[in-house]
Amino acid sequence: MAGQLTPLVLLPRYTTYAGKLGANDVFSTIAMDVTEYANAIVNIWRGKLVGTVATMKFNLQESSDQVNWTTCGGTTADYAPNENVETQYNAVLTKRWFRITVQLGNADNTLSATAYGNPVAL
Repeated sequence: MAGQLTPLVLLPRYTTYAGKLGANDVFSTIAMDVTEYANAIVNIWRGKLVGTVATMKFNLQESSDQVNWTTCGGTTADYAPNENVETQYNAVLTKRWFRITVQLGNADNTLSATAYGNPVAL
């Protein structure tokens, strides 16, 4: 049915991340097949980021092959949300696979976050 909303939980409440994996490594969700959907309305929240030089990045990404990932249209690459502020994105889905990534900036960083929303059917 066109416009139908389906619940989507990307990062269960409250998922905690600790430590930096590597210069270009990220924590990512399993890729989801979104060929039946036009866009995804996603809410992202994060708690206090702990650590020295505390930095983090969130990305909503899509891919045709699960190897080469690009930032979804309608979203910002390397988004760093404010503490305890929930932000909503409307990710435009043009490829088969969809995921969210979280990257911490330092080995001693710890962060709790949640991301949920609804993909919107074609």
